[in-house]
Amino acid sequence: MELLVAVSVTGLLAAMLLNITTQVLTTQTKAIGDLETNQAAQFILDRIQEDLQCAVYRNDGNVWLAATILENTDNSSVWQQGERGKPNMASLRITADDWEGPDGEVDDITEANNQWPLIDSRFGIGGTWLRFFSQAPELDPKAENSGGVRAIGYQIIRYGLTGSKTSKARYQLFRSDVTATETFEAGYDLDPIIGGYGSNAPDGERVPKNIINPIFYDSTGASTDFSLASNIIDFGIRAYLIDENDEGTGYLRQIFPDVNDSSSGSAPGYELLSTSNPSAISRGNPHAFPEVVDIMVRILTTEGASAISAYEEGLIPVPDGFSEEEYWWELAEGNSEVYVRRIRVLPSGI
Repeated sequence: MELLVAVSVTGLLAAMLLNITTQVLTTQTKAIGDLETNQAAQFILDRIQEDLQCAVYRNDGNVWLAATILENTDNSSVWQQGERGKPNMASLRITADDWEGPDGEVDDITEANNQWPLIDSRFGIGGTWLRFFSQAPELDPKAENSGGVRAIGYQIIRYGLTGSKTSKARYQLFRSDVTATETFEAGYDLDPIIGGYGSNAPDGERVPKNIINPIFYDSTGASTDFSLASNIIDFGIRAYLIDENDEGTGYLRQIFPDVNDSSSGSAPGYELLSTSNPSAISRGNPHAFPEVVDIMVRILTTEGASAISAYEEGLIPVPDGFSEEEYWWELAEGNSEVYVRRIRVLPSGI
């Protein structure tokens, strides 16, 4: 009897200790994940904020800021590595169908934002491709011209952490930073068709072509890559103008994404080409330079990155009741954190 009691008490204490240990490990893992993602988010958002607050434009009809919600990965030739990647159809959560109200009609932008806040949005298979011109200080201390206007781009690319063929593909947020000299020679026009930053631009480090594909090759033929952070699975923006109502107070009018715009791209409002300043005379201009930008970045934890990688390699089966696309996002959203920052754009006219 004494032995049975001792064994029972020992088993109970062991179960309690195991439960406490499991809770401690779970809390520690979550805390580490939050710390990792928070540090990466602060670095990314600080960098984008400085670039945007030093943005420049000129009323010359050229495109000085562009944002495109990517429904494919045509802008990057190195995206597809491996048999499975980020799904396409389920990676967009800002369509008119998502904004449909109970009466079957598309709600206006304000109600749409309430239905789908920025932290719950999805910005396409490749996220939002953002590019503009900026006079932000050079990061390279050896740069000869530290205050010149430069073309800058942000985009997600699925690429290995190193240039090795055996390096597992990761979702990385790249910042393309063209030199002031190369920017001057390519011209100040980010138009996707007639601009000087297309696929026919020269190859190399910090040249116009990097705006489309920041992966380049050095003189030895080895691939070189510079990214802000890895495990970035979504990146998007909302752009606004500041309007005044009858009471003289300001409010934000969203100009991107815009479900009411069907003037560009294969889908309405999925591309913003800013060709003029946000002056009073251009309030009706859909191509005005935004005055306020909301930035959203979704970052995987280390465990989440491992889970997504294993799933894309086919090591994790799809549970019953899920499609392949649905389960990818189930893993992603359950193992990631979303960070949002509102930035007051302070562009300088030149």
